Amino acid sequence: MNEILIFTLTFLAFWLVVYMLGKSLPLQKYGLDIKPFLIKWESKRFRGLLYRLSSRWKRIWKIFSWASVFIGAGLMVFTLTFLSLNIIRAAVLRETLSPVRIIVPGLTLRLYWLPYFIVAVIVTVFIHEAAHGVIALNEGISIRSAGALLLGIFFGGFVETDEKELNAAPPKSKMKIFSAGSASNMLAGLIVLLVLSALFVQSPSGLIVLETLEGGPLQKAGIRPWDVIYALNDHEIHSLQDLVSFMSSVKPGEDIIVRTSRGDFIVKAAPSPDNEHRAIIGLISSAPYYPSKLGLSYLVDTYLNLTLNWLSIVLLSVAAFNMLPIPYLDGDKMLQCLIEVAPRKGPALRKTLNVVSLFLLLANIVMSSTY
Repeated sequence: MNEILIFTLTFLAFWLVVYMLGKSLPLQKYGLDIKPFLIKWESKRFRGLLYRLSSRWKRIWKIFSWASVFIGAGLMVFTLTFLSLNIIRAAVLRETLSPVRIIVPGLTLRLYWLPYFIVAVIVTVFIHEAAHGVIALNEGISIRSAGALLLGIFFGGFVETDEKELNAAPPKSKMKIFSAGSASNMLAGLIVLLVLSALFVQSPSGLIVLETLEGGPLQKAGIRPWDVIYALNDHEIHSLQDLVSFMSSVKPGEDIIVRTSRGDFIVKAAPSPDNEHRAIIGLISSAPYYPSKLGLSYLVDTYLNLTLNWLSIVLLSVAAFNMLPIPYLDGDKMLQCLIEVAPRKGPALRKTLNVVSLFLLLANIVMSSTY
């Protein structure tokens, strides 16, 4: 069955069950508010945690809050520069575009990545919102509620501050609060990258099988998703390019000894549907396998490496994207604080940056789907 169809049916069934539970059970007493395609969870424990954290390490939070302003401004400049140069490289220099995509499970995100993506989003949202809340409290602004939400397929979080207190706060306090989320995500992302570097060998030693051709040679031989291919006929496979290079000398019908994480398999190469003289083994999608330095099993190595990789990607991506000066994002809120300091030219500059940022983002998304 088509991945998109599976996801759509699962999505609709999930929300139907959730909506029926919301109508039949008294979930409000647990802080749950359920509406069509929306789950909002207000957590008193999370709110209490923010108050406890803010009352400790005040000096650290003060240093972090000021650092956040500079990190946030740097992220804004970096992201605008990256999006601009990305367009120039692709449209003018005809170089490879660094893809910028909206994540839609089943459409732009294969379903086997979904568990890793969900874990990464939950951690990212928690760090982001906790940073907003702790810095707000340290700037003397109360938190009315805090929690998490699920809107359709998108996870999110919220820290609702006292609006009157926030509006009355000086621009420097608001800049600290608005930049804290992205700054914390960026710092956390860099820490995750350091952990990856410390725990894993930096050169891949195999290929993780993610998806195979239905009824293809690998599947017929018994090789499954999440197996690791180490060698073909004693030729070590460290990358997809190694596999492609080896297969260029193989003819359809030849037997190949495939050394994997579950032992050796005999795979009979099949002719390609596009060219009957070219041999294939039916590997549709793969990822490099990086063994850990801890001597763990290949499955633990794989799951841990992919989890940390996805976590670093989501943390750093959210940090950069959220500081774009686009309405409703923290970057635009931070820009508004600067306008309060320079009210004459500020509004015109903000509108210009809003339009330019939105254009750059949309242009990158469109070009990523067409180039």
